[in-house]
Parts: sequence; C-alpha cells; structure tokens
Amino acid sequence: MKNRTKLICAVPALLAGLTLLLGVACGNVGGSGGSGSGGGPTITVGSKNFTEQYILGNMYAQALEANGFDAQTKLDLGSEQIADKALQSGQIDLYPEYTGTALVAIVPYDGNPADLNTPKETYEAAKKGYAGRSPADTMLMPAPFNNTYGIFVRKSVAEDMGITNLEQLSKASPKLTFISYSEFQNRSDGYPNVKKNYPAFDFKQIEIVNQLGLRYSGLQNGDGDVGVGFTTDGQLTSPQLVVMKDPKSIWPFYYPAPVVRSDVLKKYPKIKGILNEVSASLSVEKMRELNAKVDLDQEDPEDVAAEYLDKQGIVKN
Repeated sequence: MKNRTKLICAVPALLAGLTLLLGVACGNVGGSGGSGSGGGPTITVGSKNFTEQYILGNMYAQALEANGFDAQTKLDLGSEQIADKALQSGQIDLYPEYTGTALVAIVPYDGNPADLNTPKETYEAAKKGYAGRSPADTMLMPAPFNNTYGIFVRKSVAEDMGITNLEQLSKASPKLTFISYSEFQNRSDGYPNVKKNYPAFDFKQIEIVNQLGLRYSGLQNGDGDVGVGFTTDGQLTSPQLVVMKDPKSIWPFYYPAPVVRSDVLKKYPKIKGILNEVSASLSVEKMRELNAKVDLDQEDPEDVAAEYLDKQGIVKN
C-alpha cells in the first residue's frame, strides 16, 4: 500500500530555518541573543532548535559566565547543519551536539555508526572527525546518557494490536497514522533507517509535524496512532504512551557533548573543565525531568538551567 504524507507546520518551520541560516551567515561574531555580564573574554554559545538544546546551551553559557567569561548566546539556530555552519564560520564558539549525529550528519565517517559497539567508540570516532577538520573543532566529554529516537504508540492502540516493538509495529503500520517530522523523514538515520531494517513499514498516512509538543498532543488527541520523539522527552513519562523496543538495535549512540572551536579552547583552556563539570552532572533521568519542566510545566529554559546548576553547586546564584 502506498502511504500518503501530509505536511503540517512544515512550511513555517522551513522558512524559519532559512531565516536563521541567513542570520548566521550575515551576523557579527559574538553578536546576539542573550548576553552575559562576566566581563571577561567573550564566548558565544549556540544550540539547535529543541528543548534539550536550549537547556544545555543555557547551562554551558551560565557556567562560563560564573567562571569569568562574558557568555553570549545564539540559541535556537536550527538543524545540526545550521549550527555546525555557525561553528565553522566563527559565528559561535561552541554548541552541544550528539555523538551519533556527528557521525551521521556532520563529520566524515566511513561505515555505519550503529555498528560501533560502545558509547566510547562512538565518541572517539566523532572526536577524531572533528579534530581532522579545517578549522578543527574539539568534542569534549559527553554527558553520561543516550538521547536516541523513541517511536511511541498510543497505549490503547498498542494494547488492542499487541504491539511492543518495531518489528510488530511494522506489520501493523498499514492500518496506522504516523506523526513524524521533516528531519526524521529525510535523515539517513531516521525513517530511511527504520524502513531499511524493518521493511514492512508502510503507514496508512504520515503527517509531518515539526513541533515536538504538537506531535505528542496529536497522538493524545487521536490525530495519529504512532509518533516519534527522543528518549529524554518529558512527555514519554505519560502512561498513555508506549515506547517501542528496537530488537535490532538500529541506531548509534547519541550522547550529548559540547563541540568547541579548537582555537578558542587553545586560547582559553579552562573552558574544558568548566563544561565537563556540567556534562558529568547529568543523567537521563535528570535530563528528562529538566525537559519536562520546559515542555510540560512551561518554565523558561534559562531559568530551568539556572535552578539546576544552583542545586548541583556548579553555579551559585
């Protein structure tokens, strides 16, 4: 059966992405977004365009600010390609990236990143890829958690059809509507990867919803049966959703880590210890809780980051 794909909110997101790309290409180094008052050397922190990135970007900026740097922020840049372009062009000095994403979409890598057996192997491969670029970048120590894709099914549907894993879901897919997003549908480790490893996938309809919160609310409102997010999303704590198991382990490890311009790190080596302390303090449970504060409780990512760093004793407010 040939599935139908419906576009929802994708055009505004595309236009926003193009606007951000132009802003990155034309902006001044060290310019905009938020600005700190550290009074020391200016370090510009960027992020991609989803909740976890906003929180991590704010954490890194606030930790740098507390240690004497003047931390500027350029958060919500867009996709990894846009954020990486900003890094390579010097518009930002660092941003958080995921080890598996780096190998899939950013640095040169021969082979399938999902074949790497451990998080450490994945990190070392990504770190090597960044170091070999011109200009070179340095991927610092990752936070100790894996934020991989989570394909979830509305509980009532999962129970009625006896679905618990991707293999079973693929066979039931012709009867179901999938709420996805543009990047997942197009990136090699996204839906193409799912189809390659579970070829029976053939959804009745695929709806493209690029806002994470709307994908979850769409499922809960009955607009779809299956959705995709990330395993650290606060919404996945809902008892109304069942995350599908992946018996074939088709995804690489996605551990978040700051990627810093190597020339900046050489000039200011203390950055490494500051950012590594923040990363080391995190866990999958903590990150899911922080994401939930923003997505479910509607708190500001900057405030959530500040409260967390204060509680961890990393920054005293």
